[in-house]
Amino acid sequence: MSDPGRGVLWGVALVAAVLFFMSLGQAPFVDPSEGMHAEIAREMGLGGDWVTPHFNGVRYFDKPPLLYWLQALAFRLAGLSEWTARFWSALAALGVALLTARLGIVLGSPRLGLIAGLVLAANLELFLFARYVKPDLLFIFLILVAFTGFILAYRGAGRWALLFTYAALGLAVLAKDILGAVGPALAIALFFLLTRERQVSAQWVPWAGLGLFLIIAVPWYLAVEFQNRGFLWYTVVDNHLLNFTRQRLFPDEDIPLTPQEFLGVTAIGFFPWSLMVPWAVARALRRPWDTVEARIWLLLGLWSVLVVGFFTLSPVKFPHYALPAFPALALLVAKLWEDVLDRAPGAPSARALLILPMIVLAGLAAVGFVAWRGEVRLPSGTLSLVDVATRNLEARGQSAPFPSYGQLQPLFGTLTLIFGAGALGLAVAVWRRLPRVGLGMLLAVMLAFLPVTVEGLALFSKSRSVKVMAEVVLARAGATDVVVHEGPLENSGSLLLYLGRPVKVVDGIQSTLAFGATFPEAREVFWDRERLRERWGGRERLFLVSVVNPEKSVVRDLDRASVHLLLQNGGRWLYSNKP
Repeated sequence: MSDPGRGVLWGVALVAAVLFFMSLGQAPFVDPSEGMHAEIAREMGLGGDWVTPHFNGVRYFDKPPLLYWLQALAFRLAGLSEWTARFWSALAALGVALLTARLGIVLGSPRLGLIAGLVLAANLELFLFARYVKPDLLFIFLILVAFTGFILAYRGAGRWALLFTYAALGLAVLAKDILGAVGPALAIALFFLLTRERQVSAQWVPWAGLGLFLIIAVPWYLAVEFQNRGFLWYTVVDNHLLNFTRQRLFPDEDIPLTPQEFLGVTAIGFFPWSLMVPWAVARALRRPWDTVEARIWLLLGLWSVLVVGFFTLSPVKFPHYALPAFPALALLVAKLWEDVLDRAPGAPSARALLILPMIVLAGLAAVGFVAWRGEVRLPSGTLSLVDVATRNLEARGQSAPFPSYGQLQPLFGTLTLIFGAGALGLAVAVWRRLPRVGLGMLLAVMLAFLPVTVEGLALFSKSRSVKVMAEVVLARAGATDVVVHEGPLENSGSLLLYLGRPVKVVDGIQSTLAFGATFPEAREVFWDRERLRERWGGRERLFLVSVVNPEKSVVRDLDRASVHLLLQNGGRWLYSNKP
C-alpha cells in the first residue's frame, strides 16, 4: 500500500517549489541589503579568504559565513545573478515547508501535515523572505531541524535524533547568530520546567551532543578572532548586549519598530492564519499535558510565544524577527483545524474561525477597488512599517522611492478580484456550514495572492534599484576614474556587483562596516569630506553616487561649477566633477 504521508510531502513540495522559485530572478537586487550579501559572497570567492568576510574590501563582521560559503559555491557553479544569489533562501524555505509538513504527519496525520505545510508556505512574510538574499531562511530551517530532532528524540527515536539537534544548532550559529542556540535552549528548558521532567541533564545534554555543537560552531569564531582581534567583543558585547540597551559603540542607522508596529507587521505577515493564532496557542498551552503528544504541542506553543513575546518586549526588533516562530505557528494552526474538522471536544466552530477572515477579505476587496479607481492612496507611514530602509530615510527627512500609481493600478484590480472571490467563498462556507470549503478557500486566496506580490515586488525593486545608475557609470567611467558613494554602502550594495570594482565611501561610517572601518586597510576606503573636496577639484574624474538629498548632501561643500548632475534615479543622485 502507498504511504499517504509521502503523497502529502510531494504535494507540499510541488506547491512550495512553484511559489518560492517562480520568477526568482525577475526583480533586480533590492538595496539594502540584498546586494551587500551577494557582494560579500562574490568577494569571498574571488579573494580566497573563506574565514573573514569582506564587503568592498573592508572586513565585515555582522553575519557569520554559512550563507556566503553557499553563495560563493553557487556563483562558481552557475554564475552570479539574482537567481543564484536567492537560490539558497528559496531552497531553505522549501525545506522549512517540507519539514513542517513532515512534523505535522508525525504528530497528527497526513491531513494535519498537509495543512501545516501549506499554511507555512502560503503566508506573505515567509514567501517574501524566501525571495530575498538574507541568512534568515537558512537560520530558520536549521532551527526547525534542531526542534525536529528534539521532538523525534522525545518521542523515542533515540540519541541519533538528539545529535541532529546539536548539529543543527551549531550550524544555526554559523548561519546568523552566535546566540542562535540560546532561544531554542531556553524554550526547551522552560518546557522541562513546566513538565517537571527528571534527569534532564543526563538524558538531554549528552557530552557527544555538546561536543558536536562545539566542533561545528566554535572553530570559525576562534579563527576570525585570531585574524581580527576584537571580533568576539564586537559580536557578543557590542552587537548584542549593548545593542539590546541601545548603547552600541558601533551603531548602524537602522530604526527599530515599536511593540505595536512589530505585532501588527507579524499579524499582517502571517495573515490570514494570524487571526486563528490565539485559539491555536491557547489550546496548546492548556493543561493537561499527560501524553507525549500533548507535551510536544506545549513545546510548540512555548516556542511561538517566546519568540514573538521576547521581540515584542525587546527594544530592538525589525519586521522579520518573528519568522522563527512561523513553523510552530503553522503546526498549531493546522492542529486547530484538525480538531475543528474532527469536531474534537473544546474546539471552536468553523464559523468562529472563518467569519473574521471573511470580513477582512471583504474589506481588502473594497480597499483594492477604490485604489484601482484611484480614489485612495497608501496611508503615510505604511511602507515604513515593513521596510527598514524606508524608516531610515524618513528619519533623515527623506521619502523612499515607490512605484507609480499607473504601475500598480492593474495589480489593485487583480487583488480586488482575488479578495472579493475569497470573501464570497467564505460567506458560502459559513452559510452552508462547510468547514473544508472554508479552509480550502483561505488557502486558494493565498495561493492566488502571493504570485501577484511577485509583480509588486519586481516593481518595488526596480523603483529603488541602483542598476540603471551603475550602467551609466560603466558607460562613462574609465579604468582610472574613481567612484565614491555617499552614505552607508549597504544602501547601494549591488552597485559593487554591477560595477565589478570597489568604491570609496564618504559619510558612511555609521553602518554595518563601522567596526571593520577601524582596521588599517579601511583608511583608503573611507574618506572624510575634506579629502573628497581635494580630489573633486583635481584632474582625475570622480563619480559620486549619493543616497542623501542634495540639500543635506556633501555636494553642498563642493564647488558648484564642478558639480554635474548626471542622473537621479532609484532614490539616488549621480554626480561627476567632469561634464
